[in-house]
Amino acid sequence: MAREVKQQGKKRINLGRVLLLVLIAWVGFAFARNAAANYKLRREIEALEKRIAVLEMRREDLEREIEEWLSPENVEKVAREQLGLVKPGEVVYRLSEPVD
Repeated sequence: MAREVKQQGKKRINLGRVLLLVLIAWVGFAFARNAAANYKLRREIEALEKRIAVLEMRREDLEREIEEWLSPENVEKVAREQLGLVKPGEVVYRLSEPVD
């Protein structure tokens, strides 16, 4: 009878060890899966931050270009060259090529 008690005790210990091992493996797997997802999200965040930086630089360039286009000098240049406007009191001489 003493042998049967020892064998039952060993079975309980072995079953306990197996359950503990399964629990540790499950926790390890969950941790690894979360770590992989976290790594992927960090890479995505870094890529998005780089894209934001590029877009901010592009926005600054476009704002600078808008300022240049709206400058009084540029408005006058466009008015003179493309629209043929002149200031009051100015005389415009246009030369044309001879028609053959």
